[in-house]
Amino acid sequence: MTIKQLKKELGLKDKDIAEFFGLSRLGYANSSAKSRYESALCQFYAFLQKASGEENKNTSDTLSDETTPGH
Repeated sequence: MTIKQLKKELGLKDKDIAEFFGLSRLGYANSSAKSRYESALCQFYAFLQKASGEENKNTSDTLSDETTPGH
């Protein structure tokens, strides 16, 4: 996922991203680390999506086991 896709999906603006990292909007926009911030944010979002999917899978597996007769 690119930062452009992430911003669109979550409705984020540069101001929002700057606040995540404790920066002003201009500090973020002019930062030499901007690409690293964006990459980290995309990777973290992908991690959360994956973890959420695994959690949902584990929860549904547990529920299936509990609702199956004989368990």
